[in-house]
Amino acid sequence: MRNNIDLSIIIPVYGTEKYLRKCLDSVLISIPLNTEILIINDGTKDNSEEIILEYKEKFNDLITYYKKENGGLSHTKNYGLERANGKYITFIDSDDFVENGMHEDMLSTALKNNADIVYCDVDEVFEDGRILKMSCTNYSRETDFFKAIDTSLMAASWNKIVKKELFINLTYPVGLNNEDVAVTPILFGRAKTIIKINKSYYKYLQRTGSIQNSQFNNKRYVIFKTSDICFERAKELSPQKQEQIKGTIYTHQILALLLYPIDKVHDETRFSLIQEFCELINKKGDDFYKNKYVLEYVKMLKVKSILKLLKNSNINLISKKISYYNKRNKLKKDIRKAILRPIKSIKRKYKEHKIRKIERKQAKELKKSQN
Repeated sequence: MRNNIDLSIIIPVYGTEKYLRKCLDSVLISIPLNTEILIINDGTKDNSEEIILEYKEKFNDLITYYKKENGGLSHTKNYGLERANGKYITFIDSDDFVENGMHEDMLSTALKNNADIVYCDVDEVFEDGRILKMSCTNYSRETDFFKAIDTSLMAASWNKIVKKELFINLTYPVGLNNEDVAVTPILFGRAKTIIKINKSYYKYLQRTGSIQNSQFNNKRYVIFKTSDICFERAKELSPQKQEQIKGTIYTHQILALLLYPIDKVHDETRFSLIQEFCELINKKGDDFYKNKYVLEYVKMLKVKSILKLLKNSNINLISKKISYYNKRNKLKKDIRKAILRPIKSIKRKYKEHKIRKIERKQAKELKKSQN
């Protein structure tokens, strides 16, 4: 066991040889003092181990390497937590990467303020080069706790550093995807001091074929199981925090499935997916339908009628409703682009005009001085 470790960076590895070097390079370029890196090979079948051993040889004092039989991401995270020596814990997906200075900045902020959790914003990076900036704070909420959890990326374990003591009696549910949903809200609920760093340090790769970006199927409904685990664990928290945790999971994690990825399914499975969604959500009863934040969410999105349709399992109308909602949003975006495009063009032309004007003035002054 290594002593005086401030930060443990846990990197599970499975099938990511194409991205692993970039991930490790980004972490190692600016590593804080008193940090350990735990690389855990979850029985990968590709050539990732060769890369890991190469980095282990170069950075032997920093990297501890573990190899185990495949057990899935939850099992690998629990395995890392059991072996981590740091005061703070963070995870990195081995196909993602981080910006220079991320861990230094976040750890120094945590140590200086004795913070329980420090988190940052995220860039979603697409393989075609596009970047989508994602704010991980809802500034309309009142408390640091609710500001942090009431966002779509709240559950992610990789843009946060967390005091290890907050993980006491908390494990990731083995065998289930969406494992972070069962853990992260409880960590935030236990935290006394939560600090946000307003920088998009973490780069979340949106790769083709990943679970989140593949064709939607009912395996994604595992969120109902992980949310149930979270809700049961949240009973240790205040009633207000429980209601807020339920609200953010019901909206950003569950209703969002219906409104977005399910609407992209246009084959014969569409109606059966909606039918199954209705069955699962109706098991929640008033816990879902009367949650104040669910009611607030559907009102904000102007889809209040979706709740009645869900309760009545009106599959055909639900299908039409979510399609209409997304077409309406697309139309709004297209109109906004059409309005902003000429404005941007005018601004660009005005800027170019000013530059040319300055250049002409400078040329005249230069000619005058030469005479």
